[in-house]
Amino acid sequence: MTGDRGADIDPRAHRVLADVSRVAVLETLRKAGRPMAIPEIAAAVGLHPNTVRGHLALLVEHGYANGGREDRERPGRPRLLYSATAGPDADERRNYRLLAEVLLTYLSGLDENRGAAAISAGRAYGERTGKRAGSRADEQAPPARTTTGTTAAAGDRSPMEAGLAAATAEIVELLDDAGFDPLPVDDGSRIELRRCPFRELAQADPEVVCGVHLGLMQGALAEMGAPPDMVRLQPFVRPGLCVATLHSHGEHASEETPCSCGGGGGPG
Repeated sequence: MTGDRGADIDPRAHRVLADVSRVAVLETLRKAGRPMAIPEIAAAVGLHPNTVRGHLALLVEHGYANGGREDRERPGRPRLLYSATAGPDADERRNYRLLAEVLLTYLSGLDENRGAAAISAGRAYGERTGKRAGSRADEQAPPARTTTGTTAAAGDRSPMEAGLAAATAEIVELLDDAGFDPLPVDDGSRIELRRCPFRELAQADPEVVCGVHLGLMQGALAEMGAPPDMVRLQPFVRPGLCVATLHSHGEHASEETPCSCGGGGGPG
């Protein structure tokens, strides 16, 4: 990273928001839209209550959350409840951009391989997403949409095809939640990403930003028990479009690299 972007980053925000688990705690509070108790937060993010308590202390200290005793008339000790605040910047979209720039600045400053570090960071969060999706493992994967408008019946799939369909469904849900507007095409092994929620940052540093996106998918697949390297990301297929490709277990990806972020045309 060069230029004056780093000068706009508050070092305190860097320390508070550079931890994936702490960000998960904050996002849980934001999505809830109501005060939450520590045990409830811990169950939602899959962390020990003592760990959550430590994260909350830092979030409160730096203005991202507040806590207080609940008002109650019934007997018993009032619970300590936490809720998210607007943070240092009242505009939520800017909050997310600040967080993205903080993490991008951190990854870009590492001495190790930047691309590998980005993939590792994304994978750590993707694994957490996969854990939360584990309760859906026994559910039947929905039929894959195709470019011709047809779908494949679940009963007609081989075990390999069923596994690919389940992986595709998980990745599509992950990408949809993240705002990529994904569309599975053909047999579902190809997913078109028609919108990038981090477009400007990806244009500034595609190696790191695209690496994080690839890591997210790899982590989710790993938690499903699927090979993480079954997914490939092709940025810059054309302006406004990136493509994720999934390969069935045992199928090789020929000469593709896990993430070729040096293309032209702009990220999808």
